[in-house]
Amino acid sequence: MASTRTPAKRVLAVIRLSNETDESTSPERQRALIKNWAEANGHVLAGEAEDLDISGGMRPFERPSLGEWLKTPERFDVLACWKLDRLTRRSSHFAEILGWCQGRGKTIVSVTEGFDISTSMGKMFAQIIAAFAEGELDVITERVRASHEKLRQDGRYAGAPLPFGYVAGDLPTGGKTLVQDPEYAEILRQIVKDVTEGVSTHELARRFNEQGLMTWGDRRHVLRGKPAEKRQRWTADVVQQIVKNPAVAGYKTQRLKTEDGRYRKAHTFVMDEDGNPVMATAEPIVTPTEWQAAIKALSSRASKGDRMARTESMLQGVLKCGSCGHNVYQHRSKHTVGGEQKIYAYYACQSRRKERECAAPVRVSVERTEEDAVKALLALLGDAEITRTEYDPGEDYSAQLAEAQRILDTLEDDFLAGKYQGEEAARRYHRMHAKQSAKVDRLAALPHRPATTRQVGTGETYAERWERLSRLERREFLASQGIGFRAYAPGTVRRHSLLGAEPNREPVVLAEIPGSLFAASPRGDGSVQFTLAPDTRMGSE
Repeated sequence: MASTRTPAKRVLAVIRLSNETDESTSPERQRALIKNWAEANGHVLAGEAEDLDISGGMRPFERPSLGEWLKTPERFDVLACWKLDRLTRRSSHFAEILGWCQGRGKTIVSVTEGFDISTSMGKMFAQIIAAFAEGELDVITERVRASHEKLRQDGRYAGAPLPFGYVAGDLPTGGKTLVQDPEYAEILRQIVKDVTEGVSTHELARRFNEQGLMTWGDRRHVLRGKPAEKRQRWTADVVQQIVKNPAVAGYKTQRLKTEDGRYRKAHTFVMDEDGNPVMATAEPIVTPTEWQAAIKALSSRASKGDRMARTESMLQGVLKCGSCGHNVYQHRSKHTVGGEQKIYAYYACQSRRKERECAAPVRVSVERTEEDAVKALLALLGDAEITRTEYDPGEDYSAQLAEAQRILDTLEDDFLAGKYQGEEAARRYHRMHAKQSAKVDRLAALPHRPATTRQVGTGETYAERWERLSRLERREFLASQGIGFRAYAPGTVRRHSLLGAEPNREPVVLAEIPGSLFAASPRGDGSVQFTLAPDTRMGSE
């Protein structure tokens, strides 16, 4: 008699966990139960779709591991999970993946709830469970939100991912708070300082990768007791996200979620009931003033709309053609002289090649131009102290006051429209009105102090800073200080001498320095553009 045994099916184990500390639903437990079910039914495991620290509200197709498996449905026949909520907690998402499976001949199985969608009864049962799972998710979300709100009021750490440079420490009163990680706190201070002083985020990322410094994501991996491994690289975007996060200045932040449960990149302030930012720690790594200065420095560079070229040339992006005002570019050419091959490097205006107007395109030697430019720069600013801008955000509560007044007006309009009928509703209205009125009064009584900036000395001169910078760092430093150079072709600049005004016979490089910096120079006279004395050679051939 022929065998009627059902052919073995390929089972994909779907494993999900929102919190890795939950032992009752640990990945190991889920994996073991699915494996036992597959073996008992004569099936084979095709693989595992394991998603840890992933909310049940996330769309299955967007999950890191499961989403990749769903792109190749030919690799499995059955989606098996410990409970249906490991697959999804949203009934709309369940309906979506149910339709997807039915259209491709796949089956969904919950190994502990005893159903699979290959039967009509199992399909109905699954839909009922999915509806209950969604309700449970809403309850969990509200419970977590209320718990986090209570922790915020008590000044305790709510268990969110640790912000850069901070670890969880014990409070004397019980619970956790954020304290500084000594090593990464110092790294954060240096990042904020460098960004404020004009070092690009690209340069910082390159520097950290060369040093083999572990990213904060990998550092958190180690703090959770996992093996030390470099899973990520530093990028300019990573550095910018660190600097832009208000948590570096000690503020409590939150990341809003999209509808499918994924977190957005940007962090927002957590505000108290009076509309003021809540502090997450009593010992912030950098002060709000230092953080604001770094944010301002990032914004000022982004507003220019130009990204510095990655070439090693020191003046790329800060040296312009004196005739047309566009950037000059470094070029290299090989020539054979006396049987020996030599490489010539020069800066050249490319306006004509790019179909732009330029009356006298300049072409100057890289070596001589950089040498003359540096001599001119250090002769005038070498002994001047570098300053940094300190930003004081001041005190301005006008926006919060306007919002509080708007809420109060809306509350009163609703009352007049009859939306608070009945004794209990009236009591609730008067309670909210009194609280909001008190908030308006508090905000109106707060002092108003405008934002200000001031220059603070760094204790380092331009010559000292220049000596310790690499070529790329020097270029970025020049750009951050607003220092530029213009190169003029022969015959385009008249220089005064005892014989009168004569046109230059060779290319001339002139430095352009902001008036505020030039005034700080021991030789400054208040002008913006300068050169050395007429008899000092500045040009290069």
